[in-house]
Amino acid sequence: MVRSAGAVLSVLILSGFAALQQVATHTVVAGDTLWDLAQRYYQDPFSWRRIWEANRAQVTDPNLILPGWVLDIPDKGAQVADVTVEGAAGPADPGDHVRGERTVFFADTARERASVLTTQQAGFAAVARDVVFSAPWLVPLSQEPASVGRLSDFAGGASLSVTARGWDRVHLVFDGEVPAIGTEVLTFRVTKTIESVGQVATPTGVLTVSEVSGREAVAVVTREYDRIMLGDRLAPVPAYALRSGQVAEDVASGAEAMIMGFANLAELQDVGAMAFLDQGTDDGVGIGDEFEYVNRPAGADVVEGRLQVVGVTANVATARILSMDDAVFRQGLVVRLARKMR
Repeated sequence: MVRSAGAVLSVLILSGFAALQQVATHTVVAGDTLWDLAQRYYQDPFSWRRIWEANRAQVTDPNLILPGWVLDIPDKGAQVADVTVEGAAGPADPGDHVRGERTVFFADTARERASVLTTQQAGFAAVARDVVFSAPWLVPLSQEPASVGRLSDFAGGASLSVTARGWDRVHLVFDGEVPAIGTEVLTFRVTKTIESVGQVATPTGVLTVSEVSGREAVAVVTREYDRIMLGDRLAPVPAYALRSGQVAEDVASGAEAMIMGFANLAELQDVGAMAFLDQGTDDGVGIGDEFEYVNRPAGADVVEGRLQVVGVTANVATARILSMDDAVFRQGLVVRLARKMR
């Protein structure tokens, strides 16, 4: 009797183990994206490429997965197999390219639009120094933003204001070594959290150190990108090595990157808005590189949006929207590297 029960238990364990090795499937509904599916099944939207690679035979365009398609979800157990989730709007015609209705929040982007120059408009793709310095970046959700100190108060007397303006003198407190006189430092603060992605660190200005005493310094506000406030954190200014005359050149088969989210709070994005791409210096991406969105169902050469990289870390690039047709840019959209800075 004991031997029989043990044999049965062994069969159940082995069969359960085999089931867990099966590849799950997901039936696509309207509104699904590879980004959302990776978040649902792996709790990691950055794993969208795992699903795409497993379904390359069917999904030739990562932006186009149609309702009714059955996708393999690799490395998931049978307990989630054959999942079908009804979309909020119900099933759609597989031939439709659906865009849901959204609430529009208007924002003044005149400053960003004024600084946008494309290769077609100006003959070069150089990114201005201030555009690089003012580019937001992503901080992992589980980490505190790296900083070298903070802006503590005003220098030269008390002030009722909490905002520093151009040419104001301010006190800086550093956590470690104080930079030399003449050094520029960036002020920034966290302005937004993108769910499952990271925190947005937004530069507010540039300060130039003018006096040093112990672990403190006095600095002058030399650039304002946003409202500079007491308590803002400090960081080194980004490296900037672009030269006049550098241009971005066409590449035949550029890598794909996915838009992880946007720096601003607007529901719909406009020219000049900043997007975060899941490719960085470790992937060969550099400042000035240009990505584009091609609407393949409309034609192989129908470019509906362009982005230019203005900031980059090891794994993430910050790219501003250069041009767009309609509200094409959204979280989860895949764009392709189209031009590379030489």
